[in-house]
Amino acid sequence: MNPSLYRLHEIHKIERGLNEEKLKHSTMKSTYHCLLNFFAFGCLLIFQFCMFLLNVGFLSDFEEIVGTISRKVLHGLNVFFGSVSIFLKLIEKFLFKKIQRHEKQKTLIEMQVNNIISMVSKALTDNELSEVEFENILSQVGKRNETYIKFDEVLFPEKNV
Repeated sequence: MNPSLYRLHEIHKIERGLNEEKLKHSTMKSTYHCLLNFFAFGCLLIFQFCMFLLNVGFLSDFEEIVGTISRKVLHGLNVFFGSVSIFLKLIEKFLFKKIQRHEKQKTLIEMQVNNIISMVSKALTDNELSEVEFENILSQVGKRNETYIKFDEVLFPEKNV
């Protein structure tokens, strides 16, 4: 087997792996988007609407009619809905960070695949992929891990504390 063909085959395996990883990040991003929409527009809106109704009940004459026991129950429910809303906001923030992370990683992978393709195209101008050119392409793949580490340090500084 021609060494140049073997090197091309290895590069195509790397590209397939990167494309599969890109697809995985796209799938995870869309999953987190669905969860974010559920929490942000579904649950949070319902809990805030319930808090609004309870507050309207406190301000109206309904309070005098129902009595002291019901006021305490309504107040407890209002505190519960407020606490759950705060918790849902934290979940929303967490999911948004996850979406950002997967989007950035997908972008980095796309950049790397494009860089590898351009390096292979440049290397194949003479219809031969030399050992030096192959090593340069493999070093590009190694740089990806360094890029991910730097990216995590910038986006998630609390991990490094």
